[in-house]
Amino acid sequence: MIGSAYAQSNLPACPSSGYFHNCYGAYTAVNGDKYVGEYKDGKRNGQGTYTFADGRKYVGKFRDDLLNGQGTEYASNGSILDLS
Repeated sequence: MIGSAYAQSNLPACPSSGYFHNCYGAYTAVNGDKYVGEYKDGKRNGQGTYTFADGRKYVGKFRDDLLNGQGTEYASNGSILDLS
């Protein structure tokens, strides 16, 4: 599947609610955006997939809740977008 979170992490699963610390889990925002990936200290950190409510998707690295390092962004139709 294009842009899926590379399903596994060496981290344990995050709890169903509460503080996400050094774990792998999912969160859906009120606006419909969704993140599936690694967390550290309650923030997106490590490898993950962020899917925007409009269907765009970013697959790559995060640090302190921000895009960081290498990643790929996909349009809602699955085509790769240029991040430069």
